[in-house]
Amino acid sequence: MSFECDALVIGGGPSGLITGSLISKKGFKTIVLEEHGEIGRPEQCTGLVSRRIGNIPQSLVLNTVETARFCFEKRCFEVSYPKKMMVIDRRGYDKYLAEKASENIVEIRTRERAIGLKDGRVVTNNGSFYSGKMLIGADGPNSITSKLVGLKQPENVLFTLQCVAKGFFEEDVVELRFEPEFSKDAFAWVVPLSNSMARVGLATRGNPLPRMRLLLKKLSLEVVEKPVGDLVRFGVMDKTVARGVVLVGDAACQVKPFSFGGLVYGRICSEIAGNACIKALEENVFEERFLAELYDSRWKKIIGEALNKGFWMRRLFNAMRKIPLSFTFIRILGLDLLAGKILDPDFLE
Repeated sequence: MSFECDALVIGGGPSGLITGSLISKKGFKTIVLEEHGEIGRPEQCTGLVSRRIGNIPQSLVLNTVETARFCFEKRCFEVSYPKKMMVIDRRGYDKYLAEKASENIVEIRTRERAIGLKDGRVVTNNGSFYSGKMLIGADGPNSITSKLVGLKQPENVLFTLQCVAKGFFEEDVVELRFEPEFSKDAFAWVVPLSNSMARVGLATRGNPLPRMRLLLKKLSLEVVEKPVGDLVRFGVMDKTVARGVVLVGDAACQVKPFSFGGLVYGRICSEIAGNACIKALEENVFEERFLAELYDSRWKKIIGEALNKGFWMRRLFNAMRKIPLSFTFIRILGLDLLAGKILDPDFLE
């Protein structure tokens, strides 16, 4: 079967849904293709976000935290933020965005995975053909859209694994662990949902499963929901546009290079992408140069400096891992108190 629309969005995660919703709201026919059978599954995110995520139903906020504890074995320091971070129901958040998109007349088609391009049309696993004046790639760190249109993603990749575990947790403290046995080139995390449940995971180079087993054993935690794996890709892409095409969210590597969170940056960039697509559709101009000015240059201007700060933080902590005493010195010198005052969790201030 063949389908036509003004905007075709590949990927039904937050970035795709926000972008598609904005475009459809302006009266342009918009279709979102999601490869999984249900929006919001599998749940692969910590759900830890700042207030910059925007207005969301209070029912989606599972917990709030105000302190991040950075640890290397028993050496730790804490950074407290003036504004609390939220731990949200990530699956519920995706479904909420899908409902908003449907209200804006976005057509969401599940179990549809883009697998190729033929005669300018997207071919799916079901043998259907989709054509849109604008193609929005919101299909994650292994974006098929980027491959189909020749937009090269960075090769910086880490593998992640996360589960929900039962134990005893400080409800308002997120813990980041930098021991090399838990992670190579990143860290492990404990994000509390309550004082007895938490999202526990890690990012690493290579196979994360043995490290995950060790982490759970060392922290004496019991798995409640089995681990779900994913990968994160980070780095600044040279181009996130081609003729009639934009990439957004994880597909465009719009993630924090330090913590790998992508919901806030994705929301910011999705709004820019949506407005760029609206302008292109209104003026019937889809040239790469036009889209680069409307989208590429704008999102890089807004979060480019934040990305650089994140890379700096990443290099700093990778250096600190080699000098475990540095985790103690930061606390002794009072730099943890200073960090809480000057460090914005999204690096946007």
